[in-house]
Amino acid sequence: MKKFLLALGAVIAMTGMTACNGSSSKGDSTLADSLNITFGEFLGQNIKNQMPQIKAQFPNADEAKLLRGLEAAAKLDTADISYAIGYSMGLNIIIQAHQWNQNDLKTNPEKIVRYAIKSMSDTAMDIQKAYMNYQTVNSRVQDMIRERSEAAAKAVANENEKKGEEYVASLKKEDNLIQTTESGLSYKISNPGDVNNRPGDDSSVMVIYTGRHINGEEFDSSKGQPVEFSVSGVVGGFSEGLKLLGKGGRATLYIPGKLGYGESGQPMAGIGPNEMLVFDVEVVDILPAEK
Repeated sequence: MKKFLLALGAVIAMTGMTACNGSSSKGDSTLADSLNITFGEFLGQNIKNQMPQIKAQFPNADEAKLLRGLEAAAKLDTADISYAIGYSMGLNIIIQAHQWNQNDLKTNPEKIVRYAIKSMSDTAMDIQKAYMNYQTVNSRVQDMIRERSEAAAKAVANENEKKGEEYVASLKKEDNLIQTTESGLSYKISNPGDVNNRPGDDSSVMVIYTGRHINGEEFDSSKGQPVEFSVSGVVGGFSEGLKLLGKGGRATLYIPGKLGYGESGQPMAGIGPNEMLVFDVEVVDILPAEK
């Protein structure tokens, strides 16, 4: 399971602070106030930068509530460091329990702490035994989470595949110029280009393109400028579509998931598993093969 690192801990580690005992002077108050301000500003920027990662890991994370928690923790007595350390450990238990509970494992932080305290005074228990016991259970937990995750991804992939097939079928009812190859690529050629000058697998081409989801939302584009592609270096459906066009050719390609990014999708680009993609492409030029 992915471990969540508190932004505050990371920032404190970066400061390299050490404890010291000694006399104070009136001038220390000015320095302390400067430290309050500058460290607070640095911490604020760090939290702001961490928020996208926090929200990615905890989709229901609320920035206002996060700040209220920060303010509550700041009211602890700085002189009672033992309590503060225990409090911090407890917060980490809450975060870990939240992650487990998101996977339908209804863990109880109070029970975890109760057994932690009991374990500390258990003379028959040692760290190695406790670790091995935990690893045995945690291995089962990870297997369960992985199986559920794979099942959920498979269901989404199947649903996306169905949506893509229905989308193309509805388009073909309205437009008989849309054709489908044996592989499953559907396409509509608006200009075939130079039929005597088509790219092959070993060709590189200059292409203007726009990629869209079936709902019309754009996810990628060359922004009207030609970019160079190796025909064999792109997903199968895009490669197959390019080879249907000559220089100057234009087409719309309807690429099913199996000819695109498959069941893995492309999460960083917002492309789901087995999602059908729509590309408007223009082959501006076919580059001579390198010798």
